Amino acid sequence: MTFDEFLNAEMAGLARLAGALTGDRHLAEDVLSDALLLASTRWRRIARMDHPAAYVRRMVVNVYLSEHRKAQRRRTEPTSDLSLLDRTSGEDPQTTVASRDAMERLLTQLTPQQRTAVVLRYVLDQTDDDIAATLSCTPGTVRSHLSHARAALRLAAISAERG
Repeated sequence: MTFDEFLNAEMAGLARLAGALTGDRHLAEDVLSDALLLASTRWRRIARMDHPAAYVRRMVVNVYLSEHRKAQRRRTEPTSDLSLLDRTSGEDPQTTVASRDAMERLLTQLTPQQRTAVVLRYVLDQTDDDIAATLSCTPGTVRSHLSHARAALRLAAISAERG
């Protein structure tokens, strides 16, 4: 499989992953382009792997986590533009925007590893083992990240309802 064929098959999923991880369209584009540039330079080796898409997804996650660490050092925050994650539905646009805004505010309360685990589990429907391989940790650590994330999201949602 050539790199172009790979991109044709996987680009939409990789863009959704980057968008869900970053919560910012422009940062997602930067993260994805950096990861794909790196993947293109290593494509001969990656193409021979059993699961090249999983490897490139891991590259996207690693670039995201690296960017997050850089942003923390710079003490900057990306703006929120979730248009990349828009999905057309029959819902009222105001309800859709309010729900998306509430979800984004909840997700920003999570650590980068927790957010990554949540996105990989609930957006990409990956198993603990797949997430562990992506995050370079054990499946038990993945379950811990997800458990802590769910607890944090529950507390934040309860606080939002009261506040």
